[in-house]
Amino acid sequence: MITRMTAKNKTEISRGKLYARYVCIVLAVMLLFSGCMKSGGNGSVNTAPDGTPDKNISDDNDNPSDASGNLPGNPDNAQDGSDSKGAPQETGAIKAPDKQELINPEGMTLDTRILPPSGYTRVPSEAYEITGFIRSLPLKPDGSQILKYDGRPVLNQDNHAAVFDIDIGDRDLQQCADSVIRIYAEYYWSIEEYDKIAFHLTNGFYMNYTKWRDGYRIRVEGNDVEWVKTASYDNSYETFLKYLNNVFAYAGTLSLSAESTRITLDDLLPGDILLEGGSPGHCVLVADMAYNEEGKRCFLLAQGYMPAQDFHVLTNPLHPDDPWYYEEELNYPIRTPSWTFNEGSLRRWAEFELEQWPYKALPASTDANPDNKSEVTLLAVGDNLIHIEVVQSGLKEDGSYNYDHLYDEIKDDIMAADIAVVNQETILGGRDLTYSGYPAFNSPTEIGDALINAGFDVVLHATNHTLDKGLQGVLNTLDYWDKHPEITVLGINRSGEDRNRIAIIEKNGIRIAMLNYTYGLNGYKIPEDRPYLVNLLDKDLMEADLKKARSEADFVVVFPHWGTEYSYEPSKSQKELVEFFYELGVDLVIGTHPHVLQPVELITSESGHNMLVYYSLGNFLSYQKEAARMLGGMAHVTITKDDTGTYISSASITPIVTHYEHGPADYSFGVYKLSEYTPEMGERHGVSDIAVQGAFSYEETVRTAKKVLGSWYQ
Repeated sequence: MITRMTAKNKTEISRGKLYARYVCIVLAVMLLFSGCMKSGGNGSVNTAPDGTPDKNISDDNDNPSDASGNLPGNPDNAQDGSDSKGAPQETGAIKAPDKQELINPEGMTLDTRILPPSGYTRVPSEAYEITGFIRSLPLKPDGSQILKYDGRPVLNQDNHAAVFDIDIGDRDLQQCADSVIRIYAEYYWSIEEYDKIAFHLTNGFYMNYTKWRDGYRIRVEGNDVEWVKTASYDNSYETFLKYLNNVFAYAGTLSLSAESTRITLDDLLPGDILLEGGSPGHCVLVADMAYNEEGKRCFLLAQGYMPAQDFHVLTNPLHPDDPWYYEEELNYPIRTPSWTFNEGSLRRWAEFELEQWPYKALPASTDANPDNKSEVTLLAVGDNLIHIEVVQSGLKEDGSYNYDHLYDEIKDDIMAADIAVVNQETILGGRDLTYSGYPAFNSPTEIGDALINAGFDVVLHATNHTLDKGLQGVLNTLDYWDKHPEITVLGINRSGEDRNRIAIIEKNGIRIAMLNYTYGLNGYKIPEDRPYLVNLLDKDLMEADLKKARSEADFVVVFPHWGTEYSYEPSKSQKELVEFFYELGVDLVIGTHPHVLQPVELITSESGHNMLVYYSLGNFLSYQKEAARMLGGMAHVTITKDDTGTYISSASITPIVTHYEHGPADYSFGVYKLSEYTPEMGERHGVSDIAVQGAFSYEETVRTAKKVLGSWYQ
């Protein structure tokens, strides 16, 4: 919950009077120093929205739309200064001051963090005016990432100059237009002008806060919305936020389009918006303004985006080190990092109830998916390495085995993902083959039970230990998994037909191909009469597999068991395979085997194709005997499909720690997120009793995670 936003001074000044005040100030400056100001777009063309429900392209990845990185009709990510037809753009970029001169890292509000350019002065504003209100909103510390509603960072962290410290909740609601609506609503709440907190839903329904405050709630059935009295009067901030969440669910850029009027660049003031309504559509708020002695102006722009994420101040793509947008640069098309705004996009919002909704009737239900957008969240962890001590930890007094305790601390994260993947390093040969640890492993099938109970959906079995117990170990493992058809097993095969079948998981309308290979088998040979038994990193076979996968699926993931054990850097062979996978159109690579973390890298080229690589997730769980091997990683990837294609819209990695102690019968085994692990727990870590290369250190583990993951560390 954010701190309640309440200004000290109540006023009855209307928004119209505020705008008049700004206009007078700006005109006075212009007359005094220059006599006139350069005009922007002529504002004469009335570009109507397309009348479709509002949704936006995600800004959650480097190329949030199509393979070229450009939004349909909005070449926002173009780097060559050309428009969608290839014609040169007149950018009008000016020489920008150095970033160090404009950013004060110690500032915690807009006016103290982002300084005006040399020779410019911020337009005067009181705390009760919207400009002063925006300037007073708290910012997160300098350098903060943009986080999504689920707490994960968006993939592209290069397009913001500051992040507002405003709680957006834990639901995917407060997106682009919603963020602007939030600012307007919070402003009127702060000056207690509650009757001005009112917005139209996409079907035209007028949803005013005072009605909600009086105890009325909306009932939505398709395109029909009505007020229903269900509660008593409540003017608390919590009630206000619940009202806003309902507005966010059913309003959007079309709502603001209907409620706003076109303006020219000469009229532009803080609180105005750059807006294109429809699907896709987008909205950016003019957050601040400054002027120089010649009367020329510059502006700061701020936005939310899709999926719901922190409201943030944008950089200027014409000069990324200077976030100010100078009026010479604001001729149409107006380019921002996430969107290019066309003629007629400068608009001013005004609170009023429309007598007639200007668009065709639109469903006010969020169940509809008008832009055919769907998402799948994928979680993956590294090596589940079952040493004999791990086997012993699950032995019960009655002679049975249970391993649910191994994953209790991380279970909620696993269960939350649409698809959860684990690398089962050791074979599940069961009791028939005698349980054993290093160097030739055999694990209880009850390990599989625990993985299922923890929430895993996909199990990788192509590892260097797959043939530790020969053919029978693989067959016993397949027999066990045959009893659990809900689990997708990769890397081992009962027949040639199974080997040639591409495993495809279809979730939320997205077809995801998954393939698993190992570099070798510790010297063991695949039986000559069963060449299909284990998938190896054979380029000829993989090329055929990947071409088939590309033709059958929307998205392709490869899980290679590769690299050099205990090396924090990817090997030459890993790098070569990355190029091989990239050329064959793979979208995501998640590696295992080194037993330590390795870097994360986004591979791109002029072709526009992106491939994300997690070189190694390290160990998920083990009883290895060196402290460095206790650190692993949990990959989080959001795969999005819309009319532009299928792509990674967000990705991150969570450092995790394997913990065990000597003394307790179950060794106190557990997997913890590093953010939830403590120095006190580290002091009890059993690896310190047996490690040759030094005791476990919480501080050193954190340093290692930061060093290996770099900017991916969180």
